[in-house]
Amino acid sequence: MDNIIKLTLIKPLIIESVKNETFQKGKFDKAIDQKAVTAAFVEQAGNEDYHERILNRSLYTSLEELKTHLSDYLSSNGGTTADNNIDTIEQGDKIILTLVVGDRFNKGYTDSLARLSAKYIEESMLMDWWRIVNEKQSALYSQFVERDLAAIKRCFNKTAPTAPSYQYPTSLNVEWSAIDLGIGEEHTVTYEISDGSIDDIEVRVEDMRLVGIGRTDEGFTIIGKQLGHTYIQLYSKHNEQLTQTVHVYVTDQA
Repeated sequence: MDNIIKLTLIKPLIIESVKNETFQKGKFDKAIDQKAVTAAFVEQAGNEDYHERILNRSLYTSLEELKTHLSDYLSSNGGTTADNNIDTIEQGDKIILTLVVGDRFNKGYTDSLARLSAKYIEESMLMDWWRIVNEKQSALYSQFVERDLAAIKRCFNKTAPTAPSYQYPTSLNVEWSAIDLGIGEEHTVTYEISDGSIDDIEVRVEDMRLVGIGRTDEGFTIIGKQLGHTYIQLYSKHNEQLTQTVHVYVTDQA
């Protein structure tokens, strides 16, 4: 069974965390070298419109990168992951991601995944910010981003895979109990099985000299080959007690 999880990210908190980090770095640089006031000013992300635009753009870029990583764990729902998108909506200051993931995801890790996702975005934004003003610092945060991504991946596949379960037929019905065929004449035997079960029906023939048989989308096609009487038996591969027998008469009167 698939799991639906929601991750809530608080946009102002992420941006404020980035600003605080750059502010602390600027203070640290000034404390080491009082002449580094200009450098510290450039390092610190403030409330200027220009800085806000940079941070907003970086936040959404980092968010999209995060979604590409999370997409590796989306459930295929029997199709492909292309059929399953990460739904993203904004409600005020909140960015809410909705994911449909497989049954190996332990929902107890949802809060951890949300916190790690926010941390990934913050440190990805800081990596981008420092790339402009301090390449060494940017390289350091690049390592942090990789560490965050590894932690995010560990949130998934926390439960053992479950063995697939299938519903096999519990009933098998064939319309005919006997069929008359001429030599070279064909007849298709169709059947019905219990609702929701997989089609595992096979057929055996008592005397292959008298009839030939082939499978079609509708059932099994019988072809008369020689005069005589034989029978075919339809059965479930997973329950050979579930059978239906059809007598076949190959005559020149059919």
